[in-house]
Amino acid sequence: MPYLKQNQTIFIANNGKPIYANVNKVAFRKYWGKKRDKETGKMVRARKSMPYAICEVQLSSDSAVPLRAEFTIAGYMLKHVIMDGEKILTFDGKYVAEFADQYGNDWVRKMITEEYWKEVEGDE
Repeated sequence: MPYLKQNQTIFIANNGKPIYANVNKVAFRKYWGKKRDKETGKMVRARKSMPYAICEVQLSSDSAVPLRAEFTIAGYMLKHVIMDGEKILTFDGKYVAEFADQYGNDWVRKMITEEYWKEVEGDE
């Protein structure tokens, strides 16, 4: 899993219709997972966090994906690649990015909004 940083470029091949996006913010999604207890050696329930990027489309060859559309993508779905001397993140084609504008993805819009509000509250 790559180390996510703000203002990195993401390239999505998108079946021959490439999309370039920029990472606006890196956040963490918390979930319940399992880990091995050091004392007993048994698997126990534990809180974990997964980094994900909140991205904005900068250039799109796909007419269904408008410019400035926001989406989220988990960090484990991306990999580092060197392209023209610049380190960028690429997206493996077997996964799908979660666009905030698509029907049924209200949770993505809510998550993005919450992250921006956290940033605004932190500045005050």
